[in-house]
Amino acid sequence: MKPGSLSTASGTARWNSLSAAAGWRALAGCAAVGAIAGVLAAHVRLGLGMPGHKALFWMAPILAARLLYGHPVGATAGACSAAVTSLALGGNLAGGALFLPLVAAAGALLDAAAAFAKRHGLSAVWVLLLFAATGTGANLLCALKRMLVPQKAYHTLLGLTGATAQLACYALFGLAAGLAGAAIALAGARLPKRRADNRQRAGE
Repeated sequence: MKPGSLSTASGTARWNSLSAAAGWRALAGCAAVGAIAGVLAAHVRLGLGMPGHKALFWMAPILAARLLYGHPVGATAGACSAAVTSLALGGNLAGGALFLPLVAAAGALLDAAAAFAKRHGLSAVWVLLLFAATGTGANLLCALKRMLVPQKAYHTLLGLTGATAQLACYALFGLAAGLAGAAIALAGARLPKRRADNRQRAGE
């Protein structure tokens, strides 16, 4: 058994247990989480003045749902649901309907990473590292809309300005969202085992 693994079972069995709910119900669950995330992205404002921070609202819950429900295209479905919901409510998560494919591509990247983690039975530490990197890449995909459409806002970050600062912000928030989503999934996957252990102790 690898230290820091998701449970006491082998890595492959562990990820297979997360995928047990795969099917239409799992896909619907991922889409529902995406819709809720779209509402948050449309209406919640942090007032940070930094682009890319909406990944905390949509990417983190969608990634957690993808890992816990285990559907192969759950993150793609969740991302599309979040983007469409946000657009319907007047938000600009996708940067407009024209850039909706960027959000879908970000979801597909999360799906690919989740499939890789399952296939290789990664330990918790590697899962966190994988999705920190994947979240960064996924949010940078969404940043392409800012590169394609001129922006009037002026951003700075750690001495960086212009497009470089924008990309750095997207990367930073993508990393944070990836870590948060993976951490939520890891914690959620441990709950059933803890409850079973508690019931077993109570019965002794």
